[in-house]
Amino acid sequence: MSTEPNFTWCDLSTFRPQVTKAFYNRLFDWRFDGAGDYEYAQIGDHQVGAIFVMPQKLQQIGMPSFWMSYVSVNDVAATVAQARDLGARIELEDPAYALIRDPLGAGFTVHGGLRPPAPSGHGTRAGHAYFCSDLSAVQPFYQALFGWTYRSVGGDAWQIATAAGDRVCFAYQQPDEIRGKEQYWGIFFAVDDLDAAADTTIAAGGTGCQPVELCDRPARLIYDPDGAALFLVSFP
Repeated sequence: MSTEPNFTWCDLSTFRPQVTKAFYNRLFDWRFDGAGDYEYAQIGDHQVGAIFVMPQKLQQIGMPSFWMSYVSVNDVAATVAQARDLGARIELEDPAYALIRDPLGAGFTVHGGLRPPAPSGHGTRAGHAYFCSDLSAVQPFYQALFGWTYRSVGGDAWQIATAAGDRVCFAYQQPDEIRGKEQYWGIFFAVDDLDAAADTTIAAGGTGCQPVELCDRPARLIYDPDGAALFLVSFP
């Protein structure tokens, strides 16, 4: 079945799985299947993400712990070949998936097929957003690779949509002093109460919790005990 490229999954590369699993259990009430090296985070019977130990190749190049955004595509090999032609760097490649860095260095993974959507509510993936210094430097890349379109929604924010007009996410152009030195895809998780979740973050060993003003709703940027960044947003 053909599908338009969109975000359908996320996972965490970490250094101390037992520590980070305890953190997310306390923050999101996640349970873990405990099977193999790739452990699924679950709410009830639904898989909402996964945690695994950072691959040696990425450890060797000094990668920090990070949350990864996954985009479903119809043909992984063809997408990888096109991404290379468009100026991307391929960090990891497998017949089923590939970790790609766009021309500004922001990483994402493409994978084949779809995953069943998780329910909405506390602890579930609530969206993605792109944070960069110069959107014009990567907009042609994503338009050519995925067919995504861009529409300004005021200030330095844009809405990204599929060719059919379905919203994919938002993009934010920010200076380094606000965004930091990296360009990145951020992942948002829903919580019932932002303030309470911020308190839980600190109590469970996380850091950050600074408020972030987005074009659609308030958020908090937090860091888990291994330093991986993620955003919290209120549900609904």
